[in-house]
Amino acid sequence: MGFIHPLQTTMMEKGDLTYRLNACAMRVSTTLGIGNMEYVYCRALAIELNLAGIAFQREVWLPIHYKNLRIAYRRVDFLCEGKVTIEVKAKSQLTDVDFVQAINTLQQLNIPAGLLYNFGTIQLQFKHLFNNRFQPDALTQPITPEMVGEPSDDLFELRNYIPAWVLHKMQYDKRKGKKV
Repeated sequence: MGFIHPLQTTMMEKGDLTYRLNACAMRVSTTLGIGNMEYVYCRALAIELNLAGIAFQREVWLPIHYKNLRIAYRRVDFLCEGKVTIEVKAKSQLTDVDFVQAINTLQQLNIPAGLLYNFGTIQLQFKHLFNNRFQPDALTQPITPEMVGEPSDDLFELRNYIPAWVLHKMQYDKRKGKKV
């Protein structure tokens, strides 16, 4: 069951990127069913995207903009062909909060469209999202510590975006010789 944002009137056509992405998600849903963790669906979806010849990046850190200033970064599950984000959920039901967060992500990242998939229900739930504030030619610049009242010049260091326990695990794995 799909949802098209009320402000967007164009329909999906066979062969367009969104149609192809949805086909990949449907194959994952049909094959795996419900009951898995999000990362399992993400891995399976990555396999399907590869098989479909769709260019994508996983767990991409994209800049968040405020008044054309790059103020932070946010991770998205997938960025497909540089123009469509995919957020993956595995919960009993999508909520309004999921929808609002996904739209907010598109607006903050200045990405034209996105898909929100929920593999946690018997039938795949998806929402096709559109950024009505998309500015294709927006020029942005990074903020400085002075602009935001922070003493450090490492505003965009990875440690500011990844929880401390994840960083500690990465360091532990590196010491143990595991691939991180």
